[in-house]
Amino acid sequence: MQPELRSLEQAMLGLRDHPELQAVIDQHGRVEFSALRLKQVAALLRNDVAAMFLFAAADLNRTALRSGTHAPDAQLVAPPLRRAFVVQAKLPLAADFATVVELALQRRAGTLGRNANAATESLFRDRLAFEGLPVTMKGAYTSGILVDRRKPDGVYPDPATGKAPELYLEVKKVNRVRDDIQKRLYEIAEVSLEVKFLYGSLELRGLNLPDLLSDEGREQARGVLRAQIQGVRPVVIALLICRQEELELAKRFRPRAEAFINRLFFADEIDECLAFMAEIAPAGTPAP
Repeated sequence: MQPELRSLEQAMLGLRDHPELQAVIDQHGRVEFSALRLKQVAALLRNDVAAMFLFAAADLNRTALRSGTHAPDAQLVAPPLRRAFVVQAKLPLAADFATVVELALQRRAGTLGRNANAATESLFRDRLAFEGLPVTMKGAYTSGILVDRRKPDGVYPDPATGKAPELYLEVKKVNRVRDDIQKRLYEIAEVSLEVKFLYGSLELRGLNLPDLLSDEGREQARGVLRAQIQGVRPVVIALLICRQEELELAKRFRPRAEAFINRLFFADEIDECLAFMAEIAPAGTPAP
């Protein structure tokens, strides 16, 4: 567990002694949220840790909370109490204290993960600018099928030009390779097939196998698919960021990923990744 999460866990466990919660937690650790009055909820929301606890129990995020305060019923409530009114309306009658703490920690871990992803992309964007590669990595949207406005992690040329992409970059942070990498590879494979269909001349011919794919035929099938994927624009590149100690395990997935995309790189291969990208988007023009 990350240090911030460990600190947050201790703070949340300390909520058992919070004046507004102490009286509504029974001897079995069950929180009777229905016993909380509106002003008590408002007082809890003024405490950041207690607010996270309530948001987890109510299954609310800050966006939904803001939206809720504009609902007609909320407008009848005094402005200082509107946020509390929305939260109170969403709280369950009761819930296990430890379970709510665990939910809150999971939600916070997700936020930290998204922040780490954003930081990773920002660092790589700065490196692209330093190298002079004209790859757009912020605020760019392309048209898609599954998602109308697809947001690539990196694309060249800039979609603002209206031109079809020649390079498509996906940057994925993999927190736990054994648990998460397959999901990330599915996402990348879907992106590759979609953009190569839209902006290239992708034609796939199936193997028409009479039986389930065998272990012996797996490598051959990958080779056949890769031969049909390669040479079709745009060039799809994936950069996976994972912990150093998990690199060996993660790299076993490279042949599988490269059946669907042009190249897969890892955090220890940044120079190789940049060199490959420079072949498609030559250096010289500063990145946007």
